[in-house]
Amino acid sequence: MSKDEDDQKYIAIWSRVVETQMHFNEMQVKSRQLGLTFVTAALGVAIVLISNGDDFVFTIRILECGVRLHVSVFLVLGALLALQAVKQLDINVYHPMLRGAVTFGEDFEENYMKKIFDLELGMTQTISHFSRFEDAKPEKGADGKYTYKGTCKVNAQNKLKKFYSNTSLFLLFSALAVFVLTNVSEGATKRSSQSETQIQVEIPPADAAE
Repeated sequence: MSKDEDDQKYIAIWSRVVETQMHFNEMQVKSRQLGLTFVTAALGVAIVLISNGDDFVFTIRILECGVRLHVSVFLVLGALLALQAVKQLDINVYHPMLRGAVTFGEDFEENYMKKIFDLELGMTQTISHFSRFEDAKPEKGADGKYTYKGTCKVNAQNKLKKFYSNTSLFLLFSALAVFVLTNVSEGATKRSSQSETQIQVEIPPADAAE
């Protein structure tokens, strides 16, 4: 087999590896889109329900105290649970597959594709470099070829976990805010009603004053 035939064979394998990486990356993106859809839908419906006042509020008794719960609290918490399920699918299923495809691609480019393209890094290696270093940058040498620098290393999985953690905290804060506002508004309404009753008692009728 001639060198040109070998090169064509390696390029075909490399193209297949890149397609596999793109497939798993697309699956991860779709899973995150699904998680954000749950979040957006839950928050949108919650806002609509909250705008209807007390129509979707019910009271439960806990230790002799009445606690008001809005349906939107359960919607937001449900979105939080759905997001956790998506997180498990994304981080524990698709991400390891993508890492495996990337690792194979880096190995293949290092041992085979460099002989064809004569570059410091192949495409998979370059993408991985810019993903793993926050300060990644290329430097062009006198021979016209690029070298890649970077010292601040980050982990892609940690970035994913941070994304899901921040989104989860936002949902928890939203649920807590709705719960507090629902109960605070009731207390304010009660105090307002008591004040009006006291004023009505203190003001004598007009005929009594005469």
